[in-house]
Amino acid sequence: MAGLSRFIIQRAIQGVITVFIVTSLIFILFEAMPGDPVARFKLDQKCVSNPQCLPRLEREFGLDQPQYVRYFLFIRNMFTFEFGKSFQYNQPVSDILSAALPRTLGLFGTATVITYLLGVVIGSRIGWKRGGVGEGSAILFSLFFYNMPSFWIGLIFIWIFAFRLDWFPLSGFQSANPNDIISKLPWLKGNPLLGAFDYLWHLVLPMTVLILISLAGVVLLMRTSLLEVLKEDYILTARAKGLPERVVRRHHADRNAYLPVVTSFAISLAYSVGGAIILEQIFTYQGIGYFFLQAILYQDHFLAGATLFILALLVIAGNIVADLLYAWFDPRVRL
Repeated sequence: MAGLSRFIIQRAIQGVITVFIVTSLIFILFEAMPGDPVARFKLDQKCVSNPQCLPRLEREFGLDQPQYVRYFLFIRNMFTFEFGKSFQYNQPVSDILSAALPRTLGLFGTATVITYLLGVVIGSRIGWKRGGVGEGSAILFSLFFYNMPSFWIGLIFIWIFAFRLDWFPLSGFQSANPNDIISKLPWLKGNPLLGAFDYLWHLVLPMTVLILISLAGVVLLMRTSLLEVLKEDYILTARAKGLPERVVRRHHADRNAYLPVVTSFAISLAYSVGGAIILEQIFTYQGIGYFFLQAILYQDHFLAGATLFILALLVIAGNIVADLLYAWFDPRVRL
């Protein structure tokens, strides 16, 4: 247990250092971008005609300070979650992200959990019974969607199920008018759970696309891991003892095959948020990826920098959790 505690402390320190380095790289990235946050306001005649406008904006963005001062202010603001105000939406960045992040986590986190549950079950089954029609069909079906670009399959699903069949909404995360969903599901009229159903109604299409394009990797990972475990001596010993195949599979093979899958799951939870950018644009789903791309397009530096920082935190945290899970299951990692 002492070894695990020491390993946790080491990974926590490494995580803090990594966050500091990534935050510094974010600052360098925005400093290297052409133009500055005030450049777009120089084209606004109302701002140009006001002698106080540009100097006020330069002070607000810290452009009146030396570069090293801006760097330390940026680091301090990121680590204290003082993200400033988005000029594009005229709101504090923290308010925008606090509303957008749960939407992204709800969509991509849930899709990741469902993907791994299905992938583990399917991968375990086809790995245990090799050579059958089920194995070939599962692999072919999974790889068919795995090799499709996410934006392409997203557009196909929108065209078929939202535009042609009109089963699901074209965009957004909730209906502007509750009657939209009531017209599709009349039994929801007067139901106190109308808002929850409306949210789930908007989740179906993007979540289905996410599951389809991610499932193949989990299926193949579980299958490969199980095939490696089946070569181990303890599996042969368990069978030699006369244990039922069901017991050998569940208590000896599957449990040891879960190790790389659990590690991949922890990392995928973090990276799923980073992968939100494309699909959230396709479905106009206003999560953290949607606002990040909008901030880049409109040079909203405060919002873009804060979004990158949050994404980096989630990815680094996911990697640390994956390392801790690996160390918990395999004590050799702690050495």
